[in-house]
Amino acid sequence: MLRKIVLIVMFTLASLNLHAFDGAGFNSALKDFSEGISQTAYAISEKAGSAEREAFSAAADRADSSEKRIRDILSSINTAEDFAAAEKELATFAASSDLAAHTVALVEKMLKERATFITSTAMAAENVTLSNNGRAAEAPQQLLSRRQRRMVMIDVPVVEAVISLEDTKNNRRLDNLKDIFKRHNCRVIADNTTDGGDKLVHGFYFSGKKYVVDALLGHFGGDVVQSDLKAIVRITSGGFWSGKKSLDFVVTPKAGSSVMGELSWYKSVVEKDPARYLSENNYSELATLGSIETVAGEKKVLLKNTVAEMWVMSKNGSIRNAFYSSRSELGDIYVNAR
Repeated sequence: MLRKIVLIVMFTLASLNLHAFDGAGFNSALKDFSEGISQTAYAISEKAGSAEREAFSAAADRADSSEKRIRDILSSINTAEDFAAAEKELATFAASSDLAAHTVALVEKMLKERATFITSTAMAAENVTLSNNGRAAEAPQQLLSRRQRRMVMIDVPVVEAVISLEDTKNNRRLDNLKDIFKRHNCRVIADNTTDGGDKLVHGFYFSGKKYVVDALLGHFGGDVVQSDLKAIVRITSGGFWSGKKSLDFVVTPKAGSSVMGELSWYKSVVEKDPARYLSENNYSELATLGSIETVAGEKKVLLKNTVAEMWVMSKNGSIRNAFYSSRSELGDIYVNAR
């Protein structure tokens, strides 16, 4: 029985030695993984074309295959010596380039997962004392070779624009536009839908590569945005006896203001406190909606049951195709009389 136990132990030790960490194979897998990452980044950076998706899929498949190979190698790690050997390979590899450092940052996460598995708990995994030699790239161009940098235009101009379209409640045109946005990595900043009776009007404020935006504007119409958005603010006020009265105020950027025509400015200044903004800039018109009262010895304009609505649109837009809207019930408010 003792002889049998000894043979089992010897066989187990022999098996562990046979599955010791393969440094050369690991280094080869790292190079393949890096190349797959670089080719994927290159495909992403290319302009949209007939072969774009095919090139990206092929590069991504190669990267996935290399990642699986690395995971298979890491699954053979069982001892502190193996972890140390793997870390040494990673440190050497990371020092060679930004692409290598990015690759190592990804592989180190896999290595920590293996350490966690071996030691059963994440807290115990800290005892393996894994270091961080990797450095994730901050921009895609850091992952490209010099040849790739020459072949692809990294700094594709990105612009903002506003477009609108009419659609039925089946949303066929709307869904098509959203697919275009997704396919070309356009970012929707704000959108709004207005009920136009039989048809709905959808307004979009978005950003994307200039050549994509130009094509969309050519098809749908619209405007490029350069801090020149405008807003229409509607104030409705009045009581049961006096009746309701409404006025529309057009707010446009002033010359020399770099932020006034931006959506963030309309939301943080006008929408946040419309009565204050309009009393400072459109007092005479605003005062016609209320009545003069004396409060604590000061003359005030009382606006009863006030409701403020705001629509933001392009410089050539209207309420119908606004891409942003809001409504606030302000109640009874007082404005300093002049």
